[in-house]
Amino acid sequence: MGKIHRIEAVRAFPPVFPVRRRLRLRVLVVDDHSAFRRALTSALRMVKSIEVAGEAGGGVAAAQQAQALAPDLVIMDLSMPDLDGIAAMREIHQARPELPIVFLTAHADPGVEREAREAGASGFLAKGASLEDLVIVLHEVAEAPDPAG
Repeated sequence: MGKIHRIEAVRAFPPVFPVRRRLRLRVLVVDDHSAFRRALTSALRMVKSIEVAGEAGGGVAAAQQAQALAPDLVIMDLSMPDLDGIAAMREIHQARPELPIVFLTAHADPGVEREAREAGASGFLAKGASLEDLVIVLHEVAEAPDPAG
């Protein structure tokens, strides 16, 4: 299993958003709370190295949008009413096993993180993480070598 990316520390340096292999990282934002999803999408749109490919309000829509939009990466909540994040990730990975999925969740405890990692998550962050930390993790995950080859 590949390295899971997680950031807890607060950085004191100015934001550095690494862009190595691609000019823009296309992301799908998935969260059932529309206000949080809109705020996150708006914040990500201010980052030059990120393109928001689309949004989904639940796990079922996430699986459909991951196929239709072909994003480079998915940012997804764990707790959603129709299909939880881990189940949605498994469904997405049936069609696109190489697609990195980063969980951004209010349920950031070691047991939940371990479960997500064992299920195939590429990254895991608390919803309280800074935009800088989120963008760094997204790029690290997107640029990590595929453990499957």
